[in-house]
Amino acid sequence: MTSDVFYFTARTHSHEQSMSKFKGSLALEKLGIEKKVKNWDKIVIKTHFGALENTRYLRPSYLRFLCDYIKVLGGIPSVAESCGWGVPESVSGIHTEYSGRATEDEYLEIARQHGFTKDTMGAPIIMLDGTDGTDIEFQKIKGKKFNEVLVAGRLREFDYMIIASHFKGHANAGFGGALKNLGIGCVSKGGKVEAHTGKTFEINFVSCNPNCENCIKICPKNALVKDKDGKVKFKEDICNFCYMCASVCDEKVFNLGSSSREDFITQFIDNAKGVVDYFGKDKIFYVNFAIDICYQCDCTGGSDVPFVPDIGILASLDPVALDQATVDLVHKSSINPHSILSEVKNIPSQGPFEWFSYIPRFDNGEMNLNRDGLESKHWELQLKAAEEIGLGTRKYNLIDVKIK
Repeated sequence: MTSDVFYFTARTHSHEQSMSKFKGSLALEKLGIEKKVKNWDKIVIKTHFGALENTRYLRPSYLRFLCDYIKVLGGIPSVAESCGWGVPESVSGIHTEYSGRATEDEYLEIARQHGFTKDTMGAPIIMLDGTDGTDIEFQKIKGKKFNEVLVAGRLREFDYMIIASHFKGHANAGFGGALKNLGIGCVSKGGKVEAHTGKTFEINFVSCNPNCENCIKICPKNALVKDKDGKVKFKEDICNFCYMCASVCDEKVFNLGSSSREDFITQFIDNAKGVVDYFGKDKIFYVNFAIDICYQCDCTGGSDVPFVPDIGILASLDPVALDQATVDLVHKSSINPHSILSEVKNIPSQGPFEWFSYIPRFDNGEMNLNRDGLESKHWELQLKAAEEIGLGTRKYNLIDVKIK
């Protein structure tokens, strides 16, 4: 059993071959979206607006033309992201490369600065898990690590979803594409935490500072309260598991556990399975934009030089086949001589080669630029896990679509 993957080269020789205006829409057409979308159907385009200092996020024009195409079909588009892990900068007082995306207000301000607005998109810009990341749907699954996933709740408002992913490397997962957009981007704030640390949520109020109320003040659901004796109590039945309490606690009252890189990958694939099970496999269209392929995720402030040239747009109804095909095209490319891979020892300067096995990665919490050329095949782990859990197949039929 193989899945079709449609490929549109990044090369253009005329305005009629535009990557943004024509190829993106044609990719959706090839996936049969015109046969499904009816008048007034609501379609959400799930993307990533980029961290504040990031410059490699998907350019707004690609998404604007997808919105226009949906309108031509009679649909009503929205462009969406979801809240990031942690607390707002207004609470922490600290700006890091990952901050500024903790709430709707914060992240929509970054979206505006990056060119994603209602005016530029011709569609509303929303956060899928609500104003503070706690609008969720609990989805039961039979995963490798999880039996329940915290799906972003506003997905309930939509008839179809387009997963529009900027394909790039990732220091923990090996690469980020459609699967990661599902398993990290379409879950709640707490769902992101659980992907990174697991389901552990242990509370030891014995070590609690009686003069501190940080966790009580930050809890959006009032699941943490003080009783008449001044002791903090946890109301688990109303908790939506955003884990912001742990982010503001200096006494280590809250233990979220930890996960290895392998656990992280398996856990976000479980998340992805939960999202698909909740929303419906037949209602999701996947588009990978394989451009500006640097080793860093869009959630970081870094935007290094892309390590291979732009490849193009790939689309499929199968996220596993789509990501596998995109990885394979990256591996068939030759490296950019000005990129980080040009500094790695003992690897060739021309492809084909498994470039994702040699990009920088996190080791023990620290970024390792891997200049010694140590192999790491974590990129393949997510593809294997996704296939095993039933999200799709790694076998694909690549259809090279020509535009005259």
